[in-house]
Amino acid sequence: MGRKWEGRTRGGPFGYMFFILLVRIAGIWAAYAFLSLVVLYFIPFAPSQTRSCRMYARRILGMGKFRAVLFPVRSYYAFGQSIIDRVVSSMGMRDRFGYSFDGHGKIMEYVRSGTGCIVIGAHVGSWQMGAQFFAPNGAKVNVVMYDNEYRNIKKVLERNTDQCQFNVIPVNEEDWSFLISITSAVRNGELVCFQGDRYMKEDRVFRAEFLGHEAEFPAGPFILAARLGCPVVFYYAMRGRGRNYRFIFRTPGMELADRGDMKEEEYIFRAYVASLESVVREYPEQWFNYYDFWNLYSSR
Repeated sequence: MGRKWEGRTRGGPFGYMFFILLVRIAGIWAAYAFLSLVVLYFIPFAPSQTRSCRMYARRILGMGKFRAVLFPVRSYYAFGQSIIDRVVSSMGMRDRFGYSFDGHGKIMEYVRSGTGCIVIGAHVGSWQMGAQFFAPNGAKVNVVMYDNEYRNIKKVLERNTDQCQFNVIPVNEEDWSFLISITSAVRNGELVCFQGDRYMKEDRVFRAEFLGHEAEFPAGPFILAARLGCPVVFYYAMRGRGRNYRFIFRTPGMELADRGDMKEEEYIFRAYVASLESVVREYPEQWFNYYDFWNLYSSR
């Protein structure tokens, strides 16, 4: 029940199209207002997602029963805001938001020097909000996505917005040619972005304690980064109050100064988990993995 992620994310093409039209007709505040109704719909009609969200609040964040019951309202609303914000930004209204940068010096150094780089994020916040800032500085951004996610939203956004800040490298596990595309992009001095918190197959995972419980993460991004021998940056775009976004960048060395006798891929992975845990602790309602991430109940 709800343990595995299947390569699809809530917020499909109809949802994106609806909010695009609503923003065009009635404006961004109308979209935020209607979002409240959508949240109330999802609480009872997405039972597995709601359960995982409440379990996260109760077992991982340590909330009391009453707060845990109400927590999905906050989390779903934050998730909906992230969708609306990326739509609004892609429609050419980037000036509706405020932006601040935290630790971005290193990645900009790589961009300006034309050094290929692996960027690893997660399903927290709204990573697309930061893509707009790389192209003007000469960076070409590639985002590695599972094919299911890619097909879900790409056509709608391409037809209805000016979203062209990044190229998509679709992952299809029956065709490994995407590895050639990734390697070529890095060798050409481009940024290649992964989400490091979801996997599709049981035998391709690294395990680590995350927020007090053991969790599984995809091994692929970390092994690939180690084998390519290129710089690695962890990146998160987190929403604050008043439509202000904070773009957080960390390097493995900033998170783990001493690598000990760890292999390169393990070192990158451990540093990533440390960076992600720090971000989620600061923005707990923006953790958007709505399934049994920690295997707290699905196999019991």
